[in-house]
Amino acid sequence: MRKSYATLLAVVLALSTLVGCGKADNASPGANGESNASSPNAENANASEVVKIKYVVPGTEPKDYQKVFQKVNEKLAADGVGVAVEKIFIPWDAWDQKLNLMLSTGEDFDLFHVMQDRTPFSNYYTRGALADISEEIEKYGANLKKNIPEDIFSGATIGGKYYIVPSYWVEMASEGQFNIRRDILRENHLQEPATPAELISAWETVMKNWKGKNKPYLGTRADFDPINLHTSILHRTYDTFPFTVKDKFFYVNQNGEVKSWIETDEFKKDAAFMYELYTKGITNPDILVMKQEQVDAQLDSGEWFVRLGTGGSLNGLQKYNPDATVDDIGVVWFNPEKEYLRPLSFKNGNAVPANSKHPEAAVKFMDWMLASQDNYDLVQYGIEGEHYTKDGDKGLKPIRDPNNNNNPRYRGSDSQNGNVNFMRFDPESSIPENNKVLFEPNPSAVNSIAANFIFDPTNVRTEYTNILSEASASITPIYMGVLDYDKAFTEALDKMKKAGLDKVVAEYQKQFKEYQASQQ
Repeated sequence: MRKSYATLLAVVLALSTLVGCGKADNASPGANGESNASSPNAENANASEVVKIKYVVPGTEPKDYQKVFQKVNEKLAADGVGVAVEKIFIPWDAWDQKLNLMLSTGEDFDLFHVMQDRTPFSNYYTRGALADISEEIEKYGANLKKNIPEDIFSGATIGGKYYIVPSYWVEMASEGQFNIRRDILRENHLQEPATPAELISAWETVMKNWKGKNKPYLGTRADFDPINLHTSILHRTYDTFPFTVKDKFFYVNQNGEVKSWIETDEFKKDAAFMYELYTKGITNPDILVMKQEQVDAQLDSGEWFVRLGTGGSLNGLQKYNPDATVDDIGVVWFNPEKEYLRPLSFKNGNAVPANSKHPEAAVKFMDWMLASQDNYDLVQYGIEGEHYTKDGDKGLKPIRDPNNNNNPRYRGSDSQNGNVNFMRFDPESSIPENNKVLFEPNPSAVNSIAANFIFDPTNVRTEYTNILSEASASITPIYMGVLDYDKAFTEALDKMKKAGLDKVVAEYQKQFKEYQASQQ
């Protein structure tokens, strides 16, 4: 029976590989925070009993990673935590497949990164791939609880038990806006667009007059999830807003109505917008096979005009325009007078796999990171004086290496395990408008009524796995605008129905109704 379950889990994990949202770490180095007391675990730990944990993350190993994490492990030892950490980096384009394989085969590791807008932690939970870390958080997580708001931490539970540590690194109400290059607007004598039609018109002009080596295509990989792609910028222009799309397949509005996302008029409108971009040459003709490294290279080169979501730096802008300043990236909201909605309680986090032999050590490490500003700075920014210098209480100046594309030789990831209480900004190259949108609370924002709802697809496990696979093949080309909705959607929907879409939607509606009743 045990062997059969392991085989089933391996199959489910292999089939559920998703087309991802792309690079998660789009933000510039972030804000601030005061030093906190040393971890309460330190005095109880026996320094001679060091547990080495493996922490699996997406991305490429920074040049000085080994040097920095030697210092991290030395400080962990000096603080008596009893933990040493080894990071294992998996390239972005192999992330889903490789991680799923590691989970299904029971490979030995202790911590891994989760992107809620790419593969929600409930997806891993359903497969039996997550450890319950409730006791560990209670015993070793004092600094986590201190620095992560309760309403965010509550979204990390299923059945009252913790299965992930959320990263409190971003204001989720930032969903729905996009970045635009003001220097490019001026260069082309254009006004800031206020509607999707104006955006397309301006982009056509920019494409025609572009002076760079490569066209400023929309920089993204292919997917069918608007929260992943940030095509949610369009939703503020619809009469039915506010609504969100949860778990890739489910439209949920603030009245509690749940519908199949791909069968809504809103999906059709999104697809029409993307089709216009594609047919007018604004998206890359190879969009369906674009690798994340290719997208990153374009964005890092400064050869872009509009960027869904937020990102960019002065260093990148000046590769195209040497006279660019940090004020040349602006934030645009369509219908800014409308409500600001948080679709998720948190965007990213870190979980312990069910196979881990050291869940307590994984939680101790995450808690230690938030025990002091020094700990956080070391993990995220490297060695002071070698990779960065401090600039006041909240600032950071990266030390750039001309042999590393003028980037620092080390940089962690605030999006993976950051916290706004400790994040630092580079005042010279980070983008002020992005910093405000991403890292400052929005007092007028509201949570989606589904923000903390966790779908458990156990009862429709086979169908859920099937529609994930089918949507990647049939729905993604339509949503990305490569195929005409009017010509391709009927056949694609028929395939989705045969894969079990109706059964999954019905189960989601049932569970959401029960969740709403429990909140009253």
